[in-house]
Amino acid sequence: MYNQVEAILSQYDVEINGVTKGRGSYICNTNKGMKLLLPFCGSKEKGEFLRQYLAELDENGFTVEQILANKEEAAVTEDEVTGERFLLKDYIGGKELDTACKEEMIEAVRLLARYHKVSRELEVAIPDKMKENEKLVVESCKRHCREFIKVKNYIRNRKKKNEFEQVYMRHYASMLETAEASIACLEKQELNALYVGICHGEYNQHNVVRTDDGWHMVHFENYAYSWRIVDLANFMRKMMEKHNWDVALGDALVEAYRKEYELKQEELQKLYGILLFPEKFWKVTNHYMNSRKTWISERDIEKLKKVIAQEEERLNFVENLFHI
Repeated sequence: MYNQVEAILSQYDVEINGVTKGRGSYICNTNKGMKLLLPFCGSKEKGEFLRQYLAELDENGFTVEQILANKEEAAVTEDEVTGERFLLKDYIGGKELDTACKEEMIEAVRLLARYHKVSRELEVAIPDKMKENEKLVVESCKRHCREFIKVKNYIRNRKKKNEFEQVYMRHYASMLETAEASIACLEKQELNALYVGICHGEYNQHNVVRTDDGWHMVHFENYAYSWRIVDLANFMRKMMEKHNWDVALGDALVEAYRKEYELKQEELQKLYGILLFPEKFWKVTNHYMNSRKTWISERDIEKLKKVIAQEEERLNFVENLFHI
């Protein structure tokens, strides 16, 4: 019987003492320490760049997980049977960030700022293909807006509308107006090389862990070349949604970041534009668009109502935080 994990690990120069199932991955006890085997959706070139980039970070004093090269000296290992791609990297086991703890959120923001500070100083050659992502933020928002309109047109043509669709139509126009204001702000921002770099790509509570020797960022697999401020915006949005867009908390997070990494006015404008976009409303919209329309769960209706209920606090948070 074919054992995929065993077949993949056999392509590495390590001795395996045991393997346990993790969250979408495999935790491997090896003669070179604890490692994590996980699927990788990117290209071999993207994986190789990530291996070299993480090594550069580590050499410059920012301790992060390292990717092991296989016997062919490649970062990405391919399953010869299925074609799936995998990475084998250091396993940093620890306690995930507690989103109910303000002090831990502040530590996570400080860690992010230190990462941006170190990464900014690295002399890393960025492949031309990666540079195409510089406009990704604006293009992504525009694409989300088109989804708003598509769903609105679909619902409008339905003769019998369910509760979700009725609520959506009552609030669609105001959400679209806010989204368009966000895009207008972001389009004014110049693609200044000073503010662009390798973003973590998925900086949230699941990818910040505390071990005996401090806090660590993990899981860089979704990295992207974009405005660095995107990492902070994404983290803040996650935290603010869980704390009903508390202005005092948001201010504390921004100030903690600024103590480690100086934020220019242009970056604050970018942060404002990103946070202004009704991202959670888009997620509800996207889920509806890609689901069966014959039956809408109560959970989806609750999510939509919660997004709408928080909208006033969200807008108040954005405006008061940046005084724009």
